[in-house]
Amino acid sequence: MAVRIGLIVEPTGDHLSHYFRSGRCEGVAAVAVADGSGTLASAAAKAAGREVAAFPNAVSMMREFQPQLAIVSMEPHRMPGAISIALDGGAHVVAEKPACVDLASFQRCAEIAGRRKRQLMLAMATRLDPAAIEARRIIERGWLGSRIYGAQMHWVADQTRLKNPAYHRSWKSSKSLGGGGKLIFHGIHYIDLLHYLTGDRVERVSGFTANVGGQPIEVEDAAAISMRLRRGGLATLNTGYYLDRGYSNLIALWGSAGWLRFEPRKDPPLTWLSNAAGAPAGVQQYRLSGKHDMYELMLQASVDFASGSVPPFIQTDESADALSVVFAGYEAVAHGAERRVR
Repeated sequence: MAVRIGLIVEPTGDHLSHYFRSGRCEGVAAVAVADGSGTLASAAAKAAGREVAAFPNAVSMMREFQPQLAIVSMEPHRMPGAISIALDGGAHVVAEKPACVDLASFQRCAEIAGRRKRQLMLAMATRLDPAAIEARRIIERGWLGSRIYGAQMHWVADQTRLKNPAYHRSWKSSKSLGGGGKLIFHGIHYIDLLHYLTGDRVERVSGFTANVGGQPIEVEDAAAISMRLRRGGLATLNTGYYLDRGYSNLIALWGSAGWLRFEPRKDPPLTWLSNAAGAPAGVQQYRLSGKHDMYELMLQASVDFASGSVPPFIQTDESADALSVVFAGYEAVAHGAERRVR
């Protein structure tokens, strides 16, 4: 089945250039844009390489265009309303994170998704990294053992962006408009990846957030959280804007029969060692063949799912699980005590 894609966007939405290229995915029949500003349709058409139907709002687009897949990227405080319209209109939804400013509003969207038998898929593109997929396979084979003992993770970006006055005025510096800072914006990717790789879930959270760079923003530019998994393992995540430029990323896992390091910006991006029966001997390396754009992989996977040919790359409850950990982390910081994840 060819898929109609409906983009629900606004000029201040994040990663728009990626989402506009969704029209180039295989299996797409047509693309429409719902944009109240009326300024994005031409950019979307150019990026998609095809004609794009323009609508003034999501309601009219869902009624007239009837997409099977909706992609929503707006300021987070406005996203739950748009997501609800898309789900009620019968579309599966890919939602740019964080997609909300409080957990309750996302859970209401998740309830609509359940009633309508649709999937609400948070844009966790890191799941589509071939090295992450291989890491999951290694763990599923049992080559790290029957239990994951611990995880150490960091997701670090540049402090330079925070010094821009335009950033100070944007929703990304506002808790009421964006829901939070570095933890909800970048750290959430590795919380979700921890769930995805291990098949476990975070149960309890404690930690700290701070504005270490001292820029005039309302949200944290650094977060350090500790987590306990349901099966007893422990994990830490340090995520912050610490560098002058670039990124630094790591997920290290230790299991009862080995260890694994996922470093997506290095070559090789994946190394591991197992002493399990039948596992390859010595330190193993996994290298990628060519470059991969995670958003392109995610969007193609979403189109394939909407066409009925594959399962969703992430499910509604998995999306809610990642956000639940983030908001539990914020509650733990606010109360100075650990919190149970809802």
